[in-house]
Amino acid sequence: MAAVNMRAREHRSTTGAAASKASVRMVAVTIPSEPPYAYAELFRLDRSRLLDMLRSLPAEEWQRPTPCPGWDVLGLANHLVGADLSVLAWQRDGHRGTPAPLGLDEAGFIAWLDELQIEWVHAARRISPRLATELLGWLGDAVADMVTNQDATSRTASVSWASTTPVPVWLDQARELTERWIHRQQLLEAIGQGSDLDETLAGPVLDALRWAYPFRLNAATLDHSNGSVEIVITEPFARVWRLIIDTGTWSFTDRIDGAAATTLNMTVEQAWRLLTNNYRAQDHGHIATEGDSRTVRVLTDTRAVIGDPE
Repeated sequence: MAAVNMRAREHRSTTGAAASKASVRMVAVTIPSEPPYAYAELFRLDRSRLLDMLRSLPAEEWQRPTPCPGWDVLGLANHLVGADLSVLAWQRDGHRGTPAPLGLDEAGFIAWLDELQIEWVHAARRISPRLATELLGWLGDAVADMVTNQDATSRTASVSWASTTPVPVWLDQARELTERWIHRQQLLEAIGQGSDLDETLAGPVLDALRWAYPFRLNAATLDHSNGSVEIVITEPFARVWRLIIDTGTWSFTDRIDGAAATTLNMTVEQAWRLLTNNYRAQDHGHIATEGDSRTVRVLTDTRAVIGDPE
């Protein structure tokens, strides 16, 4: 699949499947227990913006192709319906109607998951645009209510691109939010509109995706004991993420003494696209890097998705 043509792989945890190949040498990533955002309200806001967009679409716009291969706007909207139904059935109701087959390696799990998503969208083709919009309205409230009632600090969640050990529930909430936000950007692209990079939602999305960096850096076992990284994000809002390696483990830090050994400079558009396999250099511009070539390669290959970078 082309890098931009992602379906189910954006942020799916590999619960019940093999861990990523990069995790073989992985150490646990320290992720704080307290949630950085009130995610239930962010779910509601993102869904409100999605519904506003869908309700404004004339009939012919629903047949436009999206960056997800084989799915038009209606197909991708119905994929979101399926994602909401799935998370409610699994996390709210404890019903795992489609568990992954045992013994799958990562490639097998990805193939199984993609086929499951294709099967759902194919079955959902009888759902009309109006009905899909109505379902997304109801489901959005139900998902937000579920998130409200979860213990966000409980270390019982699995997010395979951030840690090989259980993570706080809030990071899984953030992962679910980012999947919905990214699909909304793909829908905007399909109808010829630019990405919604308002910091209210795009900021929390990036702050969730960033947890892929220490995971991938630790997996790489880079050959230096005093490394430092600074990732600078600009336009239309700013983020600066700094990481250092201490006793062989990479982690985020508030400050770095002196200049960072390796730097990565991106816009917000480039950052979310790169981290989710939606980046095309010819369309989204050059990403500036400086420093150790191996560390640069790890940073530019880092994805907050399962599977290898594309």
